[in-house]
Amino acid sequence: MLSLDTIDITDERSYAEHGYPWREWDFLRREAPVFWYRKPGFEPFWALTKHEDMAWVSRHPELFSSAQRVTINSLDIADMFVQDREQRAALLGYDPAEAQSLTWMDPPLHHRVRQIMSPAFMPKAMAALEERFNAQASELLEEFLGLVDERGSADVANQLAAKMPVAAICELLGVPEEDREKLFLWTVGAMSASDEVSVQDTFMSNVGEIMQYLTGLVQQRMADGGGAGTDVISRLAAATLEDRKLPFSTLLNQTSELLFAGNGTTRNVIAGGVQALLEHPEELRKLNEDPGLLDAAVDEILRWTSVAVHMARTCVQDTEIRGQRIRAGETVAMYFPSANRDEDVFEDPYRFNITRPRKTHFAFGAHGAHFCLGSNLAKAQLRAMLRAVVPVLPALELDGEPQLLVPYALMAEYRRLRVRRNR
Repeated sequence: MLSLDTIDITDERSYAEHGYPWREWDFLRREAPVFWYRKPGFEPFWALTKHEDMAWVSRHPELFSSAQRVTINSLDIADMFVQDREQRAALLGYDPAEAQSLTWMDPPLHHRVRQIMSPAFMPKAMAALEERFNAQASELLEEFLGLVDERGSADVANQLAAKMPVAAICELLGVPEEDREKLFLWTVGAMSASDEVSVQDTFMSNVGEIMQYLTGLVQQRMADGGGAGTDVISRLAAATLEDRKLPFSTLLNQTSELLFAGNGTTRNVIAGGVQALLEHPEELRKLNEDPGLLDAAVDEILRWTSVAVHMARTCVQDTEIRGQRIRAGETVAMYFPSANRDEDVFEDPYRFNITRPRKTHFAFGAHGAHFCLGSNLAKAQLRAMLRAVVPVLPALELDGEPQLLVPYALMAEYRRLRVRRNR
């Protein structure tokens, strides 16, 4: 029986074996929506599970800072991340306490840096890329179906959904065409592991290749002063804040953050969307019969998959949420999938329904200063992929159980999602 004394929402192994802790989040929303969570091996933190509370925290960055920590980790993993941050700071010559990318920045710095990059992610910029995304989705699907027919089945996550997000981010970063395949292979390598090779070793070796490549690319753009380029790196290289150019460390860290974040989230949403439609054939039928439901389907897939699990903030001034006093220095963690199943916001939240009335979901984080910069990009890619795959999905079915991991209980990662022709 669930109780506040035994509830567990931080066990990475449990996520892998049983999936998201929906029962636990439901229980917390009912019994303790602002819960002081204490488990061995973790620093205590406030777990937020209600949509309304996460929205409020996200709208008040003056009370809840991103500069100290942005995730909840076990003590040993937290120490590893601190060491990595300190080593990178020493290598690049900056103070490890200084924010080097949007994720760790608070306003007003966050707003100023975001403004530099935001033109590349606005709807107008995405509209210019839509035709290219549609063409790429069709090409990827043709290759994928060839693999299905040749081998009997193929992996949606790694052989269909993986390539488009990397290509899209490379386009926005201005990565030369001839280098994009290398970056794709390194990013796929960073996201994969076998039983014989540890996740950490695989991840670090590929990340090293990526960082070495990005270092050269950023240095080149900085030497050019950004030139007349409209890509994100050129915009950062040409920008000034308080009459000073942004340092190399900020450009490199921000560029790598965009690459990893833009790849992982979109890849897994695409894979999760395919799974959801295959498992709900009536909703798939609706979408095939009425393509006008595409945007609504995109929103429901984003809500349903909820691949981003949590983000953390540090309280900087004593405040109160639902009668609970949050003291300065304490951590709050926002569990976005729980918000996306909040019955006070979404009717029948555990039903996948592409005709659901539009409500504010938190697939891109709660709305506020840190609302995902790449939300328009992710939606454009998901639309393009659905246009391509939805007509052929009735002829496909899942082949075996999907394998979904949630490293550090932070973001869902499909390791396997195989499909085959209907039997």
